[in-house]
Amino acid sequence: DLCGETAAKASRLERKRRGMARTCGHWIPVLIVLAIIGSCYTVFTMDFLLKEVESDDLVTHKRGVACTIAFNALFGLGLISFLRTIFDEPGRVPASWIITTEDEEEDAALLMPNSLPALETKHDGSRRVCRKSDPPVYKPDRAHFCRQLDRCVLKMDHFCPWTNSCIGFGNHKFFMLFIFYMVCCLVLIVVLLSPDFSRYIEGREFGQQPSQEEFRVSFMFLALCLLGTALVPFFCFHSYLVTANYTTIEFLEKRGCNPPPDHVNRYDTGLCSNVSSVLGRNPLFWLLPVRWFNDGDGLSFALNPDWVYRHKGK
Repeated sequence: DLCGETAAKASRLERKRRGMARTCGHWIPVLIVLAIIGSCYTVFTMDFLLKEVESDDLVTHKRGVACTIAFNALFGLGLISFLRTIFDEPGRVPASWIITTEDEEEDAALLMPNSLPALETKHDGSRRVCRKSDPPVYKPDRAHFCRQLDRCVLKMDHFCPWTNSCIGFGNHKFFMLFIFYMVCCLVLIVVLLSPDFSRYIEGREFGQQPSQEEFRVSFMFLALCLLGTALVPFFCFHSYLVTANYTTIEFLEKRGCNPPPDHVNRYDTGLCSNVSSVLGRNPLFWLLPVRWFNDGDGLSFALNPDWVYRHKGK
């Protein structure tokens, strides 16, 4: 009847409104990141670099030009990496891995085709299946269900609220480059502003009132030092995961075992190979936000020879 249709329409509109509100809320951390890096870029450029470049002293002028080129290169590469982390596909399970019938879904662990290259199994030895995905899929190795995307992601590392994206096989490199270049920019700014900040502190000791420019620079210096205490360890942790060929999920699963398992990481194939699996096989392109020379499909991975030897015949 008319009342029922009106109520159903109102319910749909309410769900749509709530969904839009959640979507907008998810982008707030991204806007915060953009506001922070935009503010730092503006203050550092206008209140420091521009002053150095316009200096009449030749040495100061040359230093200002060199620092401007270096900072803008690092900042530009970091911004591109940030955008690619957000908008690049993290890794979608191919259609060939979809469970197509109800019968197969019920017995998917037993009926998984041998042509699908998956080594990881559940505790009972059966194949991994993701029934949360729509449609359900066989789980490739290192793939996990992302609640925010409502599907499985290849080689899922974690969901990053600051980029509003899931970090997986397709955008892991850009995520690493983003935090790498942000750390580089942070270190460069802190090193270059240290003398100015020291003069600001000395002036305060003698009762001098700081100018707006000095206040902005000093505030940014302290804020970046505080940010660095979180960002630098965060980058070091993720660098360790890359060099050891762990995802964040795999690392936490290993730590969560009681007692922790004493085993060889099946995907650890050596330092250079581990790094290449994320950044690409050509070192000349490791620090560029491109996916040239990136091997693999996110479905199967090179294995540690020691692990293969230990599990031979099992």
